[in-house]
Amino acid sequence: MHRRKPTPDYKNRLIILLMTALAIGTSSHLWLRNDVAPEKTLTTTVEPKPAKPTIYPKLYSDTHITQNAIVTDERFANSVVYSGESQVASVLSSISVQTNKPTSRALESGTWLWTPIMEITPKYRNSIISGARKNGIKNIYLSIDSYLDIFIMPDGVAKDAKKKAFDAVIEGFIKEARKNGITVDAEGGWRNWAEKGNEYKPFAVLGYAIQYNRTHTEKFRGFQYDVEPYLLDSYKKDKAKVLTNFLTLVNESVSKLNKSDLTLSVVIPEFYDGSNGETPEFKYLGRTGHAIDHLLTVLDRRPGSDVIIMAYRNVSFGDNGAIDISADEVSTANEHKSRVVIAQETGDFQPPYITFHNTSKKYYKRQVSGIEKTLADEKSYGGIATHYINAYLTLK
Repeated sequence: MHRRKPTPDYKNRLIILLMTALAIGTSSHLWLRNDVAPEKTLTTTVEPKPAKPTIYPKLYSDTHITQNAIVTDERFANSVVYSGESQVASVLSSISVQTNKPTSRALESGTWLWTPIMEITPKYRNSIISGARKNGIKNIYLSIDSYLDIFIMPDGVAKDAKKKAFDAVIEGFIKEARKNGITVDAEGGWRNWAEKGNEYKPFAVLGYAIQYNRTHTEKFRGFQYDVEPYLLDSYKKDKAKVLTNFLTLVNESVSKLNKSDLTLSVVIPEFYDGSNGETPEFKYLGRTGHAIDHLLTVLDRRPGSDVIIMAYRNVSFGDNGAIDISADEVSTANEHKSRVVIAQETGDFQPPYITFHNTSKKYYKRQVSGIEKTLADEKSYGGIATHYINAYLTLK
């Protein structure tokens, strides 16, 4: 059977339809990738405007964390009791007047490494540190959550041997980092760490970092909490209570760090300022405010601390860009003693507009440069953190 030869009009209509479909497909592809936008000026508004998420997707760190950081071990559930709000308030009042102004520090150029400590071989360690150095990274946040695997062991020879091996990997990592001009912070956290029965976990990890620095020449620069309680089911039911528990954890930790040489940093989402109605105002230690207000007040007890804002957007400028969603935190911190570090995402997550995954390293650096230049004159601006080193190194 022979096909009928198309008429000229039919051909024209077909060409028009094909060109229209191609134009629509190309437009959709560019919007979804959002990685080919031209460099923006300070006044450019980015279109289209992505909706603000109320919760972040499951992160890479969720799949690279020991179960002992997640589950509650009933043997230790009652081993830590918070001192209570009235006592904490008294401590806050007595210590805050004794603090000195923070010393000047170089702007942060940090990144996270989630690989469990005992999986870090010398070859892998050297590769990560070399890659970080070549890309201008100056600070690595090293997850030590896996220390909890040792913490829960019964005292004895086996536990001592595990801890010694754990110490050795960390010491080797810090030494190699130092040789490459990079500092290392101990990092720990999981969403339930501030909840009743789980407090032993943050204090065990923090206690390890403090003790490690006291007994080793190669030292951590600081300690970081990446506790994200807004991911708890209970958060939706009583946000003020969950956030109060989180603030109390930080407050108690500041007290435990009082005689330590460790700096302190705390990772938070960009909506702890109440933006998008995600977090309420609530009273903490006799004051009413949003979570960011209370957190900065608590950190005033330890000048030189950092608040790391997960301002995850793959554009810096315009409405709902990285600068816009972190502006309130930067402005608020200008009245306090902590720096604000702007964190950016490079991992493979959804929705696409929160990450630089599938973009180029050149594009990433151009957007980060926009943040740096825009915030350079802000008193509280503390630099950039890139989540996370493995993903960042894959950008072409």
